[in-house]
Amino acid sequence: MDEENKISFWKKLKISIFGLEEYQKLATQRVGKSIGYLAKLMLIFVFLISLVVTYRFSTVANQVKQYVENEVEEIHFEENKLTVKPKDESKQAIVVENDEMLNSKIIIDTGDLTEEQVTKYEEAVKGYSSGIIILKDKMIFKTGLVGMSTNISYQDISQRYHIVKLDKQDLTAMLTGTMIWSLYIAFFVTMFIYLFIIHFSNVLVEALLYSLLGSITGIFSRLRLKYNAMYNIAVYSLTLPIILKLVYMMINLSTGFVIEYFDIMYLAITCIYIIAAILMIKSDIIKQQIELSKIISEQEKVKQELARKEQEKKEEEERERIRKEDEKKRQDEKKQKEEKRKSRDENHPQPEANIR
Repeated sequence: MDEENKISFWKKLKISIFGLEEYQKLATQRVGKSIGYLAKLMLIFVFLISLVVTYRFSTVANQVKQYVENEVEEIHFEENKLTVKPKDESKQAIVVENDEMLNSKIIIDTGDLTEEQVTKYEEAVKGYSSGIIILKDKMIFKTGLVGMSTNISYQDISQRYHIVKLDKQDLTAMLTGTMIWSLYIAFFVTMFIYLFIIHFSNVLVEALLYSLLGSITGIFSRLRLKYNAMYNIAVYSLTLPIILKLVYMMINLSTGFVIEYFDIMYLAITCIYIIAAILMIKSDIIKQQIELSKIISEQEKVKQELARKEQEKKEEEERERIRKEDEKKRQDEKKQKEEKRKSRDENHPQPEANIR
């Protein structure tokens, strides 16, 4: 647990990309820790994307301002309803396209539209890097790469900025004055919250699906890991693909550059990381088992050596005991012989010599 707490976000980020051999440390963490890491990564991801999208929105807003001045005869906003009349009365909608670097499209139609007509307009801006659809009761902002639309109702704008009534002159002043920065900030906050919910939910589901791939890989590689560990591996394997997606989206939103098979590359990189991490963990486990076998073998040898020395010690002690017993026996026999000799001498004294 202490080691887990010592791994910082940036350390985890580095291991996730460059440290496949250390994935075992990440796999043993609590799932909550891994989800927290993913949330922090997505906060950075969404923050940068929201900045780029807001910049694109500001560019489109400037285009709207120019076309309002040149192509719009009348603008009237009241009771959360917008009415825009083009100077060319034959046109039902105003369409503004920029096929150069910005690759954007703006559609203004404040008539009474059906859902089918609104969907048709959404499809019309889908292929562009960015697009705005201005309708009677709301504004739809859409980016082709993000693949989702953001609806901003005029009622929300009216309540936030206390706008009750608006005409062409007021709108032009709003788009050129300090109020535009409040609009940009509100748009950034809205995009940030919206994109975070969408992208964070998506990567959680992706991690779930990729963890199933990890489980299947584990079965074929005969590596038994808990599902929590597999999910953690999937979460950290998404790190590099998410960073690459961030870079790609920022380039795409800024220049319109498109990589046709990016989604396949995203999938392939994630799968490679998961499979490589699992095989690396299995390799580490095999190494640990080999090391453990060596340790057990050495312990067995040491045990046998100790047993041999103990046996030799016992044999030596037994020989010493026998030697001492033999020595004592000899001493006792010698003592008995000495005592017998003395007893015999006392019972049969030698005759004294006859000296003259």
